[in-house]
Amino acid sequence: MTNRTLENKVALIAGGAKNLGGLLARDFAAQGAKAVVIHYNSAASAKDAEATVAAVKAAGAQSVALQADMTTAGAVERLFAEAVAAVGRPDIAINTVGKVLKKPMAEITEAEYDEMSAVNAKSAFFFLKEAGKAVNDNGSICTLVTSLLGAYTPFYSTYAGTKAPVEHFPRAASKEFGERGISV
Repeated sequence: MTNRTLENKVALIAGGAKNLGGLLARDFAAQGAKAVVIHYNSAASAKDAEATVAAVKAAGAQSVALQADMTTAGAVERLFAEAVAAVGRPDIAINTVGKVLKKPMAEITEAEYDEMSAVNAKSAFFFLKEAGKAVNDNGSICTLVTSLLGAYTPFYSTYAGTKAPVEHFPRAASKEFGERGISV
């Protein structure tokens, strides 16, 4: 049976600076993770990332904050390369990255749609791609969305539409990465 504890595991958490990602990072450290890589998007979340790194270190784990704009494949590839260089190959990779836009569909611009698609769908795809290459055999990859995806709430059409692939990409990835024992 595969050991599924966090003891001595290395984790990379995309969107790990605050909110759910920050909570996961702190919890992983408290449960004995060896190292937790905290991804953050921009200077606006750098202070949150450093606070999370400090909390993870205070709990006894190694930690580093790495910045990446996950809307480009190259940046996601660099994120994984920098994480491996800093703390070793991850056993766990979690993507909590997402963007919500509450606006009537009739008012959404093409630029807003493109940004939502890049943040929510494109980043999820390339995160899975790079995680599948970087995560240790018998590791885990997880992608998360909010309940807005299934709620069919008015004014969240771009969120629901651009996050829907996050439910489908892991199905394909699990078939591709399954031979290495990676659970997706």
